[in-house]
Amino acid sequence: MINFFEPLYTALDDIEHYQTTRLTLPFREGLRALGEALQAKGIIQDAMDVFFAKAEILSKTIQRDDTESWQQLAETIQREKQAYINHRQYSPEWELGKSPLPQAEGDFVGLPGSPGIASGLVYKVLSAEDFAKFPAGAVLVARTTNPAWTPLCYKAVAVVTESGGPLSHGAVTAREVGLPAVMSVRGILDRLENGVTVTVDGTTGRVYLA
Repeated sequence: MINFFEPLYTALDDIEHYQTTRLTLPFREGLRALGEALQAKGIIQDAMDVFFAKAEILSKTIQRDDTESWQQLAETIQREKQAYINHRQYSPEWELGKSPLPQAEGDFVGLPGSPGIASGLVYKVLSAEDFAKFPAGAVLVARTTNPAWTPLCYKAVAVVTESGGPLSHGAVTAREVGLPAVMSVRGILDRLENGVTVTVDGTTGRVYLA
């Protein structure tokens, strides 16, 4: 049976995505300006630290405009930033609320994302801050990827992620570029260090230590 609504839905989905993502830039510019004002006031050290402020607390602090409220805001931002720094180094629980299973030794098993085999040095990318440091010819290892990460695929020899499947962004992009990719490899970020040589088999969904 032909679904005549599918083309319409696809078009509406693309429009919705465009209309929401295009607002990101002006929102970030506005928040950065607010961060610069807080920085000038001595509340934060970096203008971008404003992103660690909670909207409700920030709004109340601006309305009250007293020393105690500004101090509490500064402490909240610092606490949230430190929590972010601490937690970004660790992989999230595979199953929320459950203790992690013992890590198996040997090969890493995931889901085939893009066929092919390639070897290279591991380079873990946790955020956009790591983009400029990513070396050409390395194996891109990440929790997940999104369209902003696409340029890295033109420098990488393979892609490995902790989450996602054959239809995830990393897998689709790897197929388009012609890179082997293995997705949903449990604990891969914790179990590999930068500079380790691995072989990525995107056909079987395995990653081997060299």
